Amino acid sequence: MSISDSLVDAVAVKSATIASNSPASSVKKVLNVRHELVDAQVEVLRMYLEKKSTERLVEALDRLIECTRASFREEEALMECFSSTPDPRHREMHNGVLAQMALLRDYAIDSDRGRLLAQLIHVDRQLTSHLSDAVQAPDRQLQH
Repeated sequence: MSISDSLVDAVAVKSATIASNSPASSVKKVLNVRHELVDAQVEVLRMYLEKKSTERLVEALDRLIECTRASFREEEALMECFSSTPDPRHREMHNGVLAQMALLRDYAIDSDRGRLLAQLIHVDRQLTSHLSDAVQAPDRQLQH
């Protein structure tokens, strides 16, 4: 292999790496993670409505919590692509939602269906509102 072929290969690898870390690629990754998050949300609601066992509900909640963490990590990484300054208030909001989810999990373990339902509605509204706002943010950034 010649030196010029090696340089072309190195540039191609570097270009592919940059392209995979591009804002458009990041947006796509966030949307995939969000799809998984919404699926986990629906599963928790279904487990509750079908009165599944505490064990199955907690498993579904654990998946929802992990999907939420992953979604928030991806969102924060995307935000860093669009802005050089991190937003501590936004991160605190993420931490607040995760804390509410931990409380939700505690209610499920305690089999307190009344508090569980109230907390489930609260967390579901927070996530749905946040997802709606976050999905619109990249579009607003790309238009400017």
